[in-house]
Amino acid sequence: MSLRDFKGEKIAIWLAYFLADSRNHGRKIRKLSKKIDLNTLVSVCQKLGFNPVPFQDKIHPATGISGLVMVDKKYGKYNTIKRIIAELESQKN
Repeated sequence: MSLRDFKGEKIAIWLAYFLADSRNHGRKIRKLSKKIDLNTLVSVCQKLGFNPVPFQDKIHPATGISGLVMVDKKYGKYNTIKRIIAELESQKN
């Protein structure tokens, strides 16, 4: 299955958006205080109702970090990432 099969229906959320060393290498948000893995990202997306489809074998081109989750396109990409971050932050408290 290709990522192009999801075009217009889902948004690609790379694990590298949360783990990359710098924004130049693909991180989209501030550094998190804890490390997350693909399973954590999938569970947060399920909790938010995004119907995630995980891909463990996909590798982010700039960082080499493997892990991708395709989520429903309910909001824009950045807004979706912000909602995931808010949920991750509320879990650690």
